[in-house]
Amino acid sequence: MPQVRTRVRRPAPVSDALRHVGDRIRQARTDSGLSQAQLGAPHFTRAYVSAIELGKVQPAMKSLDFLAEKLGKPTSYFLEDTKADRRRQERELEIRSAEALLNRQTAAQAIGAAAPLLESATSPAERCRLHLILGTAHNFLIQGNDALRELAAAERLQQSTSTGITLRIRYQTALAFRHSGNSPQAVSMLRRLLSELDKAQVRDQLLRLRVVKDLGVILIDSGDYEEANSYLLTALEWAQDIGDVSGLVSIYNALGYAYRALGDLDAATGYIQRALAANEALQDLTATAMFHNTLAVIAAERGHFQASSDHIERAIQIAKASGPAFMLPHYICTKAEGELKAGKLDVAEFDATEALAAANKIGNLRAAAAAKLVLADVGAARGRYVEVETQLEEAAALYKGLGAKAELGETYMRLSKSADGRGDATNAQKYAGLAYKATKKKSGLVER
Repeated sequence: MPQVRTRVRRPAPVSDALRHVGDRIRQARTDSGLSQAQLGAPHFTRAYVSAIELGKVQPAMKSLDFLAEKLGKPTSYFLEDTKADRRRQERELEIRSAEALLNRQTAAQAIGAAAPLLESATSPAERCRLHLILGTAHNFLIQGNDALRELAAAERLQQSTSTGITLRIRYQTALAFRHSGNSPQAVSMLRRLLSELDKAQVRDQLLRLRVVKDLGVILIDSGDYEEANSYLLTALEWAQDIGDVSGLVSIYNALGYAYRALGDLDAATGYIQRALAANEALQDLTATAMFHNTLAVIAAERGHFQASSDHIERAIQIAKASGPAFMLPHYICTKAEGELKAGKLDVAEFDATEALAAANKIGNLRAAAAAKLVLADVGAARGRYVEVETQLEEAAALYKGLGAKAELGETYMRLSKSADGRGDATNAQKYAGLAYKATKKKSGLVER
């Protein structure tokens, strides 16, 4: 009688590699709160999943892809060894630590942490993320051109990243254009971004809030105070709804600037004081200095010169101790403006000259223009009219480059009055026309 051979099924030998895969699947499953049957359904039995976890079965890649998707993990997570996983986790921790430094006070530290990581980054997604960190940090430091360089690199790599990262790159790029003096481009980008966010199926409420708030802030820079107020009041309502303290602080500050520009000093003071009070919870010294600077400006406009001096000395003290250096010339210029209003011409000229030198050293064009206006006022008070018009023309050129329409129009009007005062009707009329052109609103009618 012929011998019948029977086929004996034997489990795959348990190897370290299979045991590693099984252990990782078991850990991910228990972390997710799934049973073996729930993980396998509807394609695999509980027994099959158990065999994989015990290292007795080597799953096919399609099977592993299915299990990985159900567990919310990349397939590579189950294949890489423990050392590689530890290195990946340590790397992620380092990147997140750099991200945690993204604020006005520690932005320079964020750059110091992210730059070495970028040098050793290999994947496009990681390089994109690190360029975004660097661009954001430069924005906090008001270094617009540096931010644009990093964000352009991030944009080139963004195909390998999520939609959320892409939107953040666009938002930070808009801020970088503002900081580099291109406010019209910043406004255009933010409006397009807001339209995209409004159409999104899942809305990023915090990013929408920031876009609306920054539209208001940049429109203040451009002198469109009424439109700015509309955006800011909308942002204020949203910030209150979601409990965003940082957003509230920024919005209160911007509303203070807007109401001051509209001539309502009581409302302006109230909003800045609210910003200062809300900022106590954040302990943001840079913001505290900015609020003291604004309160100093308003106090000087009201003739409260001692209060103005107290506020601005506090702002200067904080800026010198904590930075950023970019803001210091603004504060010194505010001090000079208050001294000028108080009739202290010598110290006003000294401080305005110091502010101008500091602004030129770090490339703060807006502060440089403001310092030139103070020096022009000092020159006018002393009868040095040639010097006055030179300072005003240089300030106008800076404001024009910044796209600061309100300041540009005001500077042209001062040039017009100066020319009229010395009997130069031609130049007086020319500058008045330039002032009108700088500040006039565009017609809503379609040009034919």
